[in-house]
Amino acid sequence: MKDWWATLPARDQRVLLFGSLALTAILGWLLLWEPLQLKREQLRADNAQLQADLSWMQQVAPEVRRRAAGSGRASVQRPSAGSILSLVEVSASAAGLREQLERIQPEGQGARLWLEAVAFDRLMAWLAELEQRNALQVTQLAFDRGSEPGQVSARLLLEPAP
Repeated sequence: MKDWWATLPARDQRVLLFGSLALTAILGWLLLWEPLQLKREQLRADNAQLQADLSWMQQVAPEVRRRAAGSGRASVQRPSAGSILSLVEVSASAAGLREQLERIQPEGQGARLWLEAVAFDRLMAWLAELEQRNALQVTQLAFDRGSEPGQVSARLLLEPAP
């Protein structure tokens, strides 16, 4: 390699030297500096978003603590066997599901329900509320796909939680 370099004219040696320096600088920029700069900017944006999230969480923390303290087991209403039917009807109306509630039938200590063309998300939120606030649990559940996306027909059995 040294022999080859020595045989080159001085002008070619300078061109190759400056070319290799330029190539080294460009590769260093493209392979090292630019990715580091992009990552740095991404981390700054992530940090700003996390700071905003933290600020929001600190603002709502007292409300969350207040609600958590108020939603303890002391606020759970345990229904009697006869009141489960009325409780289901009232809570279904409050959740906007009364029209989808096709049939309610007493069964044992609980109630069997048939719902038609109900939004799956709304149904799950309603069942979670029944469990948390009224100590009712779903012991049997069957879904059929509805005619529209996100809708289901459901048959379920609600019973008092042990």
